Amino acid sequence: MIKSIANNFLKKKSAPIICFFGSMLVFAVILLGYSSSYAVAGVSYGTTKTNNFAASSLRYIRLTYPESTTFNIDGTNLNTTMKANANIQVATNSQSGFKLYISSSETSLKTSDGAAEIPYENLTTNLLQQSSVSANKWAIFIQKTGIEYIIPLCANDILTDNCKISESSTYTSLATPIIQYGTHINMSAKPGTYSSKPLVLTAVINSGPTAELKINSVSPSVVPLDPTGHTVKNEAGQSLKHKMNIKIPMIERDFNVENYDYKKFKATAGGLDCPIDPTTFSKTTDEISFDCTVDFNNANPLFQAGQKTEVVVETIPYGYTFSKQNAIEFVNSWVDYGYTGAPQEFTFPVTGKYKLEVMGASGGPRTPVQRAFNWYYNKDFNPGLGGYSSGYKDFNAGDRVALFVGGRGEASLDGGVNPNIIHKGGFNGGGNGTVGPLVWGNANPNWRSWGGAGGGGGTDIRPVNNVDYATDPTYHIELRPAGSTEELLNKGPWAPLDHGVYQAVFEVENIPDSDFEGALAYYDLNSSIDKQFRNVYTQKHGNFISVYFAYDVNQPAPQFMPNTAAEIRIKVKTTNTTARIKSLKFYKLTDRIIVGGGGAGGTLIAGGGHGGGLTSGAPDYSGVTTDPMYGGSVLPVGANQTSGASYGFGASAPRFDDTMRSPANPQNFQIQGRPGAGGGWTGGFVAQTPYDLSTLASGASGGSGYIGGVTSGFTRKFDDDTNISPYWQPNFVYDGHDGSIRISYATYPGGTP
Repeated sequence: MIKSIANNFLKKKSAPIICFFGSMLVFAVILLGYSSSYAVAGVSYGTTKTNNFAASSLRYIRLTYPESTTFNIDGTNLNTTMKANANIQVATNSQSGFKLYISSSETSLKTSDGAAEIPYENLTTNLLQQSSVSANKWAIFIQKTGIEYIIPLCANDILTDNCKISESSTYTSLATPIIQYGTHINMSAKPGTYSSKPLVLTAVINSGPTAELKINSVSPSVVPLDPTGHTVKNEAGQSLKHKMNIKIPMIERDFNVENYDYKKFKATAGGLDCPIDPTTFSKTTDEISFDCTVDFNNANPLFQAGQKTEVVVETIPYGYTFSKQNAIEFVNSWVDYGYTGAPQEFTFPVTGKYKLEVMGASGGPRTPVQRAFNWYYNKDFNPGLGGYSSGYKDFNAGDRVALFVGGRGEASLDGGVNPNIIHKGGFNGGGNGTVGPLVWGNANPNWRSWGGAGGGGGTDIRPVNNVDYATDPTYHIELRPAGSTEELLNKGPWAPLDHGVYQAVFEVENIPDSDFEGALAYYDLNSSIDKQFRNVYTQKHGNFISVYFAYDVNQPAPQFMPNTAAEIRIKVKTTNTTARIKSLKFYKLTDRIIVGGGGAGGTLIAGGGHGGGLTSGAPDYSGVTTDPMYGGSVLPVGANQTSGASYGFGASAPRFDDTMRSPANPQNFQIQGRPGAGGGWTGGFVAQTPYDLSTLASGASGGSGYIGGVTSGFTRKFDDDTNISPYWQPNFVYDGHDGSIRISYATYPGGTP
């Protein structure tokens, strides 16, 4: 079967044609004996063979040669170099001419039983200027500018220019290159028949003196890099190489695949070797295809995301180059998500394993006045830092996840005249802190004690919820009409929910913080107090309201609802006539995939407990145990996987009457404000006791991390005794930080260890 070549051979960029004529030409020596009494001596030839190979645009190449050449040696021609013409003829109408190579899979002539052999004369890789053959050896001679050379006999898989026996730079109707076989046998040789392995003739129709041809395709062509320019690492920590399939135009006339064919090609990408996998080498009527693997970590300098590089395939030794500019594109292996105060979403672009990294947010930062304050140790008001968690998970192309990036808590107010009572916890579950009560005995009756900062929100990745209860016509929501005196903005929708812990997320519009007054959660109709969930925690950040609640298995069964369900109604001032609910989704908090715990807010007596780890950090006491205040200070333990203020959110400091004053006492102890705890898998704790002399102050603990939804999970909280890098920056210690998420490839199409 003859392949049609798409390119015109008269054009500079047309593809060469490479023709193999193997398994036909055999050179043999028959050593008849050592006397002149034997019959016919000399040289004999087998049947003359002509092969004609056609290409496009009426181009062809034709070779004529004998199928075998045999030396018959007896006593009359011993001890001398015998030569015989190879009788190879070439014709081509290619305007660029041809090249002709000879090779074999073995250099020696051997008897059929392999017991005796005649070695080849020139075992180097260079031409040997020599016109005779050593005793009991054989050779192939060519002439260049009238000088005779013995060529090296190349292996079929490693052709070189020194194995080239003829060439022309223009068309020829008949070229008869001067090629001779030679041998020299003496009396020490064992009689018998010595044969070569088939000699392979490889003819090339030239496409032009400087041909550079296009690669058909390179796939996959996208290589993700980490921030340093290295390739990504898989779950086992192995840096991935890039395996790609390359297709080039078919240039060979022999469609059979030999085990050495791949060695006739050399692939590079970005100047780096790309070794070919011989098991993938294949030929079709249109192209040659193979896989090769390159390690871009060996580049110097390393490639960076945004760059592109070429792929080059060289033919060995034909001198033709195939290339594809910008064939490889380097991209970021990761995508980062920062705090926005709103749920976010990610769609996985390809099927594979991904590394998930989350960091919870810190408690509120220290103010300049608080930085200057120093009780016993410089820990006063330090924010608890958010925890770090990482792990791996498989996703399919098109899978989506919801991203909840925690927000840093609000800073606590300094001691002084402060009308604001609450220091808000950060988005996604940070507990609220409070300012301290009015100071007893101060000349200014409006002077308050130091406050406690808000806790940081946890950061997590969770399954998306495709049901929007505010817009799905299956569910009914009714908003109060303008002019209504009803404080609750909405009735419905009812969401069918199993027992569990939930976070309902509203997206609203036209509801400023000053108009928002909280939320109520119901498990049955009639909206009575006894139909409400207990321990509901509500947060508002911008246009997003989160309502946390638990539908406990011990909750009384609904009387009027046929099945377990929940309704969340938000309270908005009746003067607001434009409030709207755009979206409402419910998330089961135990379905979260990975969580970074939020840090707690700091207070006068302690830095906030750090978030993260399977067990979060307790508050970092800034005093000494001998201080008179120590007995009235509460330092709660950290949250863990099953114990915390609640799933998802940290405890808030209890709110007091804003007219409350620290009680008079002989020690002049002033009751301090309390911080909010950190959110997380389970949120941290803060004292819920009354603001009296039994609890002068309280620290708060961080929220715990969670890695139960990933493999090779890792979670930890900040530890001052270890290197801050790479998870925490030095400025975080005092300023705090918002949460973050990074999603990166751990495998990708083409990535291989």
